[in-house]
Amino acid sequence: MDYRAERFFVSSFIRKDRRERLLLQLTSPSRRQEGISRFCHQASDLIDPSKILFKGKDLERQKAFTDFVSGHKETCLCLSPDPCLHERSLPFAEAADLAFTGCDAALVIGSSFALVVGEAVKGGREKYLLSAAGQR
Repeated sequence: MDYRAERFFVSSFIRKDRRERLLLQLTSPSRRQEGISRFCHQASDLIDPSKILFKGKDLERQKAFTDFVSGHKETCLCLSPDPCLHERSLPFAEAADLAFTGCDAALVIGSSFALVVGEAVKGGREKYLLSAAGQR
Protein backbone atom coordinates (compact mmCIF):
# COMPACT_ATOMS: atom_id res chain seq x y z
CA MET A 1 0.00 0.00 0.00
CA ASP A 2 1.16 3.54 -0.77
CA TYR A 3 1.44 5.63 2.42
CA ARG A 4 2.57 8.95 0.89
CA ALA A 5 -0.49 10.83 2.17
CA GLU A 6 -0.01 9.52 5.70
CA ARG A 7 3.69 10.42 5.66
CA PHE A 8 2.87 13.91 4.35
CA PHE A 9 0.20 14.36 7.02
CA VAL A 10 2.42 13.31 9.91
CA SER A 11 5.51 15.24 8.76
CA SER A 12 3.52 18.39 7.96
CA PHE A 13 0.91 18.65 10.72
CA ILE A 14 1.93 16.63 13.77
CA ARG A 15 4.13 17.95 16.57
CA LYS A 16 7.71 16.73 16.15
CA ASP A 17 7.77 14.86 19.44
CA ARG A 18 4.65 12.87 18.46
CA ARG A 19 5.45 11.95 14.85
CA GLU A 20 7.36 8.68 15.09
CA ARG A 21 4.74 6.61 16.89
CA LEU A 22 1.79 7.93 14.88
CA LEU A 23 3.60 7.36 11.58
CA LEU A 24 4.45 3.80 12.58
CA GLN A 25 0.82 3.14 13.44
CA LEU A 26 -0.64 4.72 10.30
CA THR A 27 1.72 2.86 7.97
CA SER A 28 1.51 -0.56 9.59
CA PRO A 29 -1.46 -2.67 8.40
CA SER A 30 -1.77 -4.35 11.80
CA ARG A 31 -1.64 -1.05 13.72
CA ARG A 32 -3.45 1.26 11.29
CA GLN A 33 -6.85 1.26 13.03
CA GLU A 34 -5.13 1.79 16.37
CA GLY A 35 -3.29 4.81 14.92
CA ILE A 36 -6.46 6.31 13.48
CA SER A 37 -8.29 5.78 16.75
CA ARG A 38 -5.40 7.27 18.75
CA PHE A 39 -5.28 10.30 16.51
CA CYS A 40 -9.04 10.77 16.72
CA HIS A 41 -8.98 10.75 20.52
CA GLN A 42 -5.92 12.97 20.89
CA ALA A 43 -6.03 15.27 17.85
CA SER A 44 -5.69 18.51 19.80
CA ASP A 45 -2.60 17.15 21.61
CA LEU A 46 -0.95 15.86 18.42
CA ILE A 47 -1.54 18.71 15.96
CA ASP A 48 1.17 21.34 15.54
CA PRO A 49 -0.71 24.54 16.52
CA SER A 50 1.26 26.61 13.99
CA LYS A 51 -0.39 24.63 11.16
CA ILE A 52 -3.99 25.46 12.14
CA LEU A 53 -5.51 27.68 9.46
CA PHE A 54 -9.09 27.64 10.81
CA LYS A 55 -10.79 25.87 13.68
CA GLY A 56 -14.07 25.77 15.51
CA LYS A 57 -17.05 23.61 16.28
CA ASP A 58 -18.86 25.57 13.54
CA LEU A 59 -16.02 25.28 11.00
CA GLU A 60 -18.27 24.14 8.16
CA ARG A 61 -20.31 27.37 8.51
CA GLN A 62 -17.35 29.75 8.58
CA LYS A 63 -17.08 31.81 5.38
CA ALA A 64 -13.30 31.49 5.30
CA PHE A 65 -13.65 27.70 5.34
CA THR A 66 -16.35 27.57 2.65
CA ASP A 67 -14.20 29.86 0.49
CA PHE A 68 -11.25 27.51 1.03
CA VAL A 69 -13.35 24.51 -0.03
CA SER A 70 -14.49 26.34 -3.17
CA GLY A 71 -10.90 26.98 -4.14
CA HIS A 72 -9.67 23.41 -3.59
CA LYS A 73 -11.27 20.97 -6.02
CA GLU A 74 -8.69 18.22 -5.60
CA THR A 75 -9.22 14.60 -4.63
CA CYS A 76 -8.29 13.77 -1.02
CA LEU A 77 -7.67 10.63 1.00
CA CYS A 78 -10.06 10.00 3.87
CA LEU A 79 -9.18 8.07 7.02
CA SER A 80 -11.80 7.31 9.62
CA PRO A 81 -13.09 4.58 11.91
CA ASP A 82 -16.27 4.92 9.81
CA PRO A 83 -16.08 2.21 7.12
CA CYS A 84 -18.17 4.33 4.73
CA LEU A 85 -15.42 6.95 4.65
CA HIS A 86 -12.23 5.03 5.48
CA GLU A 87 -9.55 4.89 2.79
CA ARG A 88 -11.78 6.51 0.16
CA SER A 89 -10.47 9.06 -2.31
CA LEU A 90 -13.04 11.80 -2.79
CA PRO A 91 -13.22 15.40 -3.99
CA PHE A 92 -12.49 17.68 -1.04
CA ALA A 93 -15.99 19.18 -0.87
CA GLU A 94 -17.63 15.74 -0.79
CA ALA A 95 -15.14 14.38 1.73
CA ALA A 96 -15.68 17.40 4.00
CA ASP A 97 -19.48 17.00 3.82
CA LEU A 98 -19.25 13.32 4.75
CA ALA A 99 -16.81 14.06 7.56
CA PHE A 100 -19.10 16.74 9.02
CA THR A 101 -22.31 14.70 8.75
CA GLY A 102 -20.93 11.42 10.12
CA CYS A 103 -20.67 10.64 13.81
CA ASP A 104 -17.16 9.24 13.73
CA ALA A 105 -13.94 11.17 13.55
CA ALA A 106 -12.42 11.78 10.14
CA LEU A 107 -9.17 12.90 8.62
CA VAL A 108 -9.19 14.27 5.06
CA ILE A 109 -5.73 14.67 3.55
CA GLY A 110 -5.13 16.94 0.56
CA SER A 111 -1.92 17.90 -1.24
CA SER A 112 -1.12 20.87 1.04
CA PHE A 113 -3.83 20.79 3.68
CA ALA A 114 -5.81 18.48 5.95
CA LEU A 115 -9.23 18.57 7.55
CA VAL A 116 -9.57 17.02 10.99
CA VAL A 117 -13.02 16.33 12.41
CA GLY A 118 -13.18 14.86 15.90
CA GLU A 119 -15.67 12.28 17.02
CA ALA A 120 -19.10 13.39 18.14
CA VAL A 121 -19.09 14.25 21.84
CA LYS A 122 -21.32 16.22 24.17
CA GLY A 123 -20.61 19.90 23.55
CA GLY A 124 -19.61 19.49 19.90
CA ARG A 125 -16.81 18.15 17.76
CA GLU A 126 -13.30 19.49 17.36
CA LYS A 127 -12.74 20.65 13.77
CA TYR A 128 -9.51 21.93 12.26
CA LEU A 129 -8.36 22.93 8.81
CA LEU A 130 -4.61 22.58 8.69
CA SER A 131 -2.27 24.12 6.12
CA ALA A 132 1.26 23.01 5.34
CA ALA A 133 2.10 26.69 4.92
CA GLY A 134 0.88 27.38 8.45
CA GLN A 135 -1.21 30.21 9.81
CA ARG A 136 -1.96 33.33 7.82
